[in-house]
Amino acid sequence: MTPSLLKSARWKGGSIEPHPTDKALIVNYQLEATVFGEPNNPMIEEKKHCQKIIRLRSLNAKTDPAALAREVVEKCDLIHKSQLNDVEQIIFYLKNRKDNASNDIPDNNTHSRRSAALHTSHTRSSARSHSSVAALTGSTGSGAGSTGTSNGVSNALSAATPTADVSINNIDEYVELLYEELGERIRGSAMILQMARNPDNLEELEKNEACLSALSRVLREDWRKSLDLSTNIIYIFFCFSTYTKFHPLIVQYKIGSLCMDVIDYELRRYESMRNELDVRKQPNGSSTPHSAKASKEKLNRSTDDFLDIMNEEKPKEMEPPRRRIPELKQRPKSGNWSSFHGSMSSSLIKSQILNSSYHEALCAGSSPAGDPPAVPSELKAQSNESLDRNDPKVKKEEIDRLNKQLKIFAKKQEQLLRVAFYLLLNMAENVKLEEKMRRKHIVKMLVKALDRQNIDLLMLVSTFLKKLSIVGDNKDEMGALNIVAKLPRLFQSTHTDLVQVTLKLVFNLSFDGGLRRKMIAAGYLPMLVMFINDEKHHGIAVKILYHMSLDDKVKGMFTQTECVQMATDAIILNLNVKVDLDLIALCINLSLNRRNAQIMVEGQRLHSLMDRAFKYQDALLMKLLRNLSQHESLQLQFIDYVGDLARILTICDDEAFIVECLGILGNLALTDLDYSQILQNFQLIPWIRQLLVPCSRMDDLVLDTIVYLGTCACDELCALLFCRAKVVISLIELLKAKQEDDEIVLQIIFVFQQILRHESTREYMIKETESPAYLIDLMHDKNEEIRKVCDYCLDIIAISDSEWAKRIKLEKFRNHNSQWLCMVESQQDQDNEQDYADQEDECENDLDTYLRSEYLDNCDLYNDNADNDSNSNSNHSNNNPASPAMSTYSRPLSTYRRSQDLDDLYNMTSSSKSQGSSDNNFMFKSNKSLDADGLHEELLMA
Repeated sequence: MTPSLLKSARWKGGSIEPHPTDKALIVNYQLEATVFGEPNNPMIEEKKHCQKIIRLRSLNAKTDPAALAREVVEKCDLIHKSQLNDVEQIIFYLKNRKDNASNDIPDNNTHSRRSAALHTSHTRSSARSHSSVAALTGSTGSGAGSTGTSNGVSNALSAATPTADVSINNIDEYVELLYEELGERIRGSAMILQMARNPDNLEELEKNEACLSALSRVLREDWRKSLDLSTNIIYIFFCFSTYTKFHPLIVQYKIGSLCMDVIDYELRRYESMRNELDVRKQPNGSSTPHSAKASKEKLNRSTDDFLDIMNEEKPKEMEPPRRRIPELKQRPKSGNWSSFHGSMSSSLIKSQILNSSYHEALCAGSSPAGDPPAVPSELKAQSNESLDRNDPKVKKEEIDRLNKQLKIFAKKQEQLLRVAFYLLLNMAENVKLEEKMRRKHIVKMLVKALDRQNIDLLMLVSTFLKKLSIVGDNKDEMGALNIVAKLPRLFQSTHTDLVQVTLKLVFNLSFDGGLRRKMIAAGYLPMLVMFINDEKHHGIAVKILYHMSLDDKVKGMFTQTECVQMATDAIILNLNVKVDLDLIALCINLSLNRRNAQIMVEGQRLHSLMDRAFKYQDALLMKLLRNLSQHESLQLQFIDYVGDLARILTICDDEAFIVECLGILGNLALTDLDYSQILQNFQLIPWIRQLLVPCSRMDDLVLDTIVYLGTCACDELCALLFCRAKVVISLIELLKAKQEDDEIVLQIIFVFQQILRHESTREYMIKETESPAYLIDLMHDKNEEIRKVCDYCLDIIAISDSEWAKRIKLEKFRNHNSQWLCMVESQQDQDNEQDYADQEDECENDLDTYLRSEYLDNCDLYNDNADNDSNSNSNHSNNNPASPAMSTYSRPLSTYRRSQDLDDLYNMTSSSKSQGSSDNNFMFKSNKSLDADGLHEELLMA
């Protein structure tokens, strides 16, 4: 006899959660069922996780959460009394939630009837309600466009969809719907989407391989049949893509590749529809961009294409009322409609075909949504052939109707594009996946999507392009697709977030010089200047303008805008200690243009800039002033600040600030400025000698100090001071230590050149220092500018000293014929097998081996071809302006200003210097504080 089996069931309480869309509590509990063969001997045990939904129908804005919580705990056995506080907090949250605050319904009976109707409705209209809401739902993940629509979409979803039926426990039923007809597949995908939108269900869905396999299969096979079906399934996988841990699942089912196929197809389909509509708008059905044959073929296919558009599923709320469908105003007097077709006009035939097919596509509930209604081929052919193009009224009505229909289709399509692009954006976190997208032309698709009108879609596309633009290949492809011409339209949008994202994209593209030139040609400059005063867009706009100011040709275009005035005033009126780096960098670049510099100093702006620079010791602001001082037309305005600039040199500890002050002083090469008084009154000579000690200060500070010495050495008294204070000796020692630094070497020998130009200091330079020997060594330097300055200095030395003239002449000849001499030396070594070192010494001492004395005596030192006689050659060199000795030479053009010509070489000491306009201003030359002749005699005696 079979023993009786005992059954036992019990439950264990769990967590309590608020319903995501309804005014309800979700109670999680665990049900345990046990079958006993004998007492205390369980045979079968089973556990199941369950949920119970407790609907709070009486919950409204006036409900007391504490009282309602006590009532729920008393009536529900699944909730323990210890969870009373949790229940009260959840009810308080549901009471104040936005989606419930506006949907309170006082009539409980009406609410019950509506809930019952939603629970029991399984018709096709219910399925369409699911799919329509899912298609119009905004993205819930992080990123562009997720903040603006999520609340509104949640409200619409909670109000329009029967979410009470959706439960994770019924997932198998929803999967079964994916194997039914198209309408059922849409309804099943919409229900699964509702579960996927809850992040707590994603892990459970991940484990359900049957569900994910069915979804991927349906998407792969049926994505062309319905926009709603494609949107729902891609949205489900988008919910997974918001979390990095689920990305391998999306890769496993190849959803990313499918999304790119869907996007490419939809973009091409929309473009084709637009082209067909443009063809119809053209007079006589012709289109200018295409040939006549292509236009004719497009026109023949237009009817079929537009019938396909009309057969697309439309949201229920978008269906036009039946009464709005136009009917034929003319009826046959006798017979039936088929016999009357022969007498009707072609426009009426066409209108009847289109209207009937449109109504059938919207109202047919039993036929699949993707299948077009049957239209007799004879009527199609007849309508294509007999289309009356001469009736403008009928044609206009038809175009308006088709244009409206295209807008409805585009609105649904943009939801699909948005969720697909968003999924790809999330997957692009992986660099390898991003590279695969690039190879499948994701950039081309995104640039093409910039032509759409949907703000959320444009924000998403701009964000995606901004991310891709940091890769050089993507940036080049965007330039080739002429993305620059499509972005100005977005600047004019009233949506500030879209403008901000677009500006960031332009900033990434502006690193490329070619794209910057295209932006200038497209008129970006005035639009960007408008954003300077916009607090939200100020920072990114200034960065883009800074990039544009890098091009010298563009600097002058800023004068046609108010950018220079606005940027300068922003610096002056800034109340912070430090100025915005991007703004000051923009002004520094613009100040290199003469016209921009003049605008910056207008209206006492120079005084304000100087005051701020000295007050905060701002090195960047002083760099701006240094650039302004480079323009000759503005240098006189800096005379009032020379004393302040010289004083700050010895008391400031910021070397960067001192460098810019020295730069300004070095730029002020004014003939009426008494440099010797500046050096003496502010005791700058000891400070300069201390700076010139090798490796004691930063190279930039040493370099600008040498530049300032070169400017001061134009004054003969300053040159005498440098010789007397042994500044020249310090420069020679620095020259030995910095032989590898071409810029420092160049500026040191420029100082030598300035000192050699004065007759009172020339003899000291030649006889008391080693400068001529170093100049001869540098004559062969690789740097062309250094060689030019050396040649200039050696010409002066050769004119002044005959002994050095011979050595210089010989070295120049050796340098000119060095290659020929090397060839002769190597040839002689091979023929005679003798040591060339002895012959080279003998050649240097006796000048007999390769050079004849007659040749050296008659050698034209300055390459003059007029006369070979040495006396006449010397006279000719002194008088010929084209000779190197008389040629104009100056400080290197790439860095500093030009000096005076060598034409004044012999009358420099006798030239008188103009008197200053003010006797109290020590910066202008008055009576010399030092006697030039006395200093010269003292210098020679030393």
